[in-house]
Amino acid sequence: MSILKYLVGWRQRRHDARAVGVFRKRFPLRGLAITLFTQLVIVSAARDIAQANDPPPAKILSACRIPPREAYGDIRKVSPETKKGYKFVLAATPFKFTGTYDRAIEQIDEAIKLDPANPRFYAERGAAHAANHQLNEAVGDLDHAISLVPGSSVAFLERAALYANMSEFGRAMEDFGEAIKLYPDNARGYWARGHVYLSMREYDRAIADIDQSIKLDPLCPAGFNAKGLAYDLQDQRDRAAAEYDRAIELDPTPGNALAFIRRSQAYGGKGDYDHAIQDLGQALKLEPRNARALNSRCMVRSMAGAFDDALADCNEALQIRSDDANILDSRALAQVKKGALDKALADYDAVLRTDPRMAVALYGRAVVKRRKGDVVGSDADFAAAKAIRPNVADYMRRYGID
Repeated sequence: MSILKYLVGWRQRRHDARAVGVFRKRFPLRGLAITLFTQLVIVSAARDIAQANDPPPAKILSACRIPPREAYGDIRKVSPETKKGYKFVLAATPFKFTGTYDRAIEQIDEAIKLDPANPRFYAERGAAHAANHQLNEAVGDLDHAISLVPGSSVAFLERAALYANMSEFGRAMEDFGEAIKLYPDNARGYWARGHVYLSMREYDRAIADIDQSIKLDPLCPAGFNAKGLAYDLQDQRDRAAAEYDRAIELDPTPGNALAFIRRSQAYGGKGDYDHAIQDLGQALKLEPRNARALNSRCMVRSMAGAFDDALADCNEALQIRSDDANILDSRALAQVKKGALDKALADYDAVLRTDPRMAVALYGRAVVKRRKGDVVGSDADFAAAKAIRPNVADYMRRYGID
């Protein structure tokens, strides 16, 4: 789950929540190192549109809230064509929910035909292309959105996330810089750039950016979760636990599935698996078909050693999102920890057929190959994983995989 899924198409996630009662997964609990278990990505994640307990004192671009209108640059007047187009965008929702992104793209194409000057429609299609692992097409859509509204901080953030997912870190940093220049009170920009610095193993820079995000938006739990992860990756467990505790304090009484999922990330980060599982259970009571919650609980249960329960969660999530690479990757990790190496290898192979650049899956497959005696194949996968995501070994070590 990656920063990409968090930043790209934030508006469609809001539509998804309304239409299907579930938020898109992968701000990964393992994606650009954003959560604990996902790929908790950019998740979630969390790669998500969260609401903090109190409104911010100023119009900041939060990592937890829907962006203010000013962050979009020029505001277009809603036309009849735009309204008709959004019906097709909403019609794409069930296809995204089931992972049939080609059908979702077809629906958004119809919206673009109705209103070809609407930058948000291109961003929506870009998000669908990205989820479908068509990253070049996704970048093309964001390029077009930016050409239509060059003053949109949000559009630059979305394109930066795409470049980060492609390991084009230089371009990602340029876009993050432009996004912050366009909207200086940009807690999301600093937070997201901090996550990319984590992936690059530039931990001091990551913490500096995350601190700036927290300074701008001290009521957003995402910043404290990110800082906890940064310390975790450096094996500073006590400092990490203190940050996770602060994130938990900011979600004292979760009122919706997303808040329970977000708080579970902090519990999981500090190794309190019982509370993490309880929160994910509460999320699933509210949204029984929330694939992200099921996937997250699969990861937490595998960390707690409850392998059969973990696999049941991953299998149920796959019934909702068939062949989802992130869920298959989570199931593979549970199989590795259980010692079912052949099944783990089959799942990793399936993941990498869908997404050949998923660094955590390459690393996991490398571990499996080494345990099975394939040293040459293992070394090749290790090298590929580290080339895509320099901090992948630090990240996977947190799961007991090395």
